[in-house]
Formats: sequence, C-alpha cells, structure tokens
Amino acid sequence: MTVNATLINILQICQRELWLHANSITMEHTSDIVAEGKQIGEESYPQRAERNQEVAISTEINGITCNAKIDFYDAKTGVVHEIKKSSAKEMAHVAQVQFYLYLLRKNGIAANYGLIEYPKLRQTEKVELLEDDMRNVERWVEKVDEIINQEMCPPPLPKSKCKNCSYFEFCWSGEE
Repeated sequence: MTVNATLINILQICQRELWLHANSITMEHTSDIVAEGKQIGEESYPQRAERNQEVAISTEINGITCNAKIDFYDAKTGVVHEIKKSSAKEMAHVAQVQFYLYLLRKNGIAANYGLIEYPKLRQTEKVELLEDDMRNVERWVEKVDEIINQEMCPPPLPKSKCKNCSYFEFCWSGEE
C-alpha cells in the first residue's frame, strides 16, 4: 500500500484509526467536524488557487511508495500552505506538512518551509524540515507501513481521547 499524507497525519493521532482508514473502513463522510474542516479549506482563501498550484508528488522512502497531493504550493517562494480548522491536533498537522516538504525535496523541488493556517483562529504556524525531522518522516513512513500491514486492528485509545473522532461509534458501540 502507498503511504500518503493523510496516513502520516492519522499516525500522530490514533493507530487504530490509521489501520481502519488504510483498510478502507472510513467514517469521515459521517462527521460534521470533517465536513466543516473541508468547507473551511475550500472557502477561506478563494484567491489562493490563482497564485499557487496544486502539486501531486510521489517518491520511495526506504522501499515504501509515498505520495501526496498538496493543495497549495507557492513555487516562487517554495512554501507549502495547509489550511486547518483548529489547532487541536497540531502535531498531526505539522507532521503532514513535514511529509509534504520531505517529498518535495526528495524530488528536487524547492521546499523552504510550510505554513499551517488556522483561519477560524486567525493564526499561522511556520513549519520547517530539519535533519532530525527528515529522519522522523522516514520513521513515520515505516511505522505507517508496519501498522497497515498488521493482520489485526490495533486497540482503541482511552475513550476520553475519542470524543470528537468520526470513528467513535465504530470503536465504542456496545460499551458502557
């Protein structure tokens, strides 16, 4: 299976969700939170599509095929832009942008840094990719590959961490 930016993002949150998603058990289509995030991403910067380009990119990392579709890449400045609803899962957002930067650099494309934009919060976070970060990306790719190739689904996180997850009902149905 190909490792993509969504799987890198999910790895930072929940290994069970990662395994389910990678094995075509998806619940995002039932989530109002996911729908709101997509709407924010589509409507927040309507002029951006005119200035930046969408980039589909692929490479191998330690023998594992990786790909990504970057919605907003400014080729003039080498900046990746990622729009997110809230900063609640910030590490997952950073990992996703670092994965984009890694893939771009591995393909010889200028990738100076990324910007995670939180329009509802009116905040922006700069994301860099240093040597240690590159090794982290490689480890994440290997970890994603390991998890998605497991025969059994990993156990759920503690229930208290799952309240807003689109997989909540799937993981916790029948539980008291």
